[in-house]
Amino acid sequence: MTTTSSAVPWWPQLRLREPAVAPRARLLVFPHSGAGPNTLFPVVGSLPEHVEVLGLSLPGRERRFGEPPGCRLGQVLDSVSDEVLGRAPLPTVVFGHSLGALLAVRAARLLGPHCRAAVVSGQVPGRTPRRAHGTTTEEDAVRLLRDGGGTPEWVLHDPDMLGHVTRVLRADIELSREAAVGFEDVRLDVPLHALGGTADPLVPHEPLDGWAAHTSGSCSVRRFDGDHFFLLADEHRPTVVDVLRRALAES
Repeated sequence: MTTTSSAVPWWPQLRLREPAVAPRARLLVFPHSGAGPNTLFPVVGSLPEHVEVLGLSLPGRERRFGEPPGCRLGQVLDSVSDEVLGRAPLPTVVFGHSLGALLAVRAARLLGPHCRAAVVSGQVPGRTPRRAHGTTTEEDAVRLLRDGGGTPEWVLHDPDMLGHVTRVLRADIELSREAAVGFEDVRLDVPLHALGGTADPLVPHEPLDGWAAHTSGSCSVRRFDGDHFFLLADEHRPTVVDVLRRALAES
């Protein structure tokens, strides 16, 4: 058993104010490498008030900026056991982008009957090679940031912040490598929704149909005209939100 001790929760609420109604469903948000869950708030912030939205906060970013980056898969799963399964039970949907997709599927298995659907974005299934896993140096990490997009220009030109971001990114890539071991054998039994960008320079969209092999339930695949962060683009965000709403309705 690993430890998830931290002065700051791993699973904070992403809504800034208390909802006016009691939660009837739960969404777990797993962000991409190098990022915190608030990066995906533009996608999840407009969901109905009865949906409790919790976001995975890993060391080294947002609320945990002062902590050294890096954790193991076991710690992530322990945080789900401690902080999510320890809450009042609710029908739950997992939603992960890039690294987050691998973690979300792993967590879905741990949640068992509490998990009713999974939404994975910007990630390939099975044994498909992952470009990020070839990142070994700081120069590789900076190149990955530039090619993937989504990183503010000021960060790329601030040596101190860029150094911090690349340390976080490289730690997350190690976590991604661990989460990918044996992933081809991971199976769910809930509806699965797979999303990808047709111009993603980091993740090819052609293998997306292979996500069907990761569940005995239904699998829908949707491709968007966009890069690795297609889901945050103004023209695609409403459709992604609709996918999340449909997944929550399945719960």
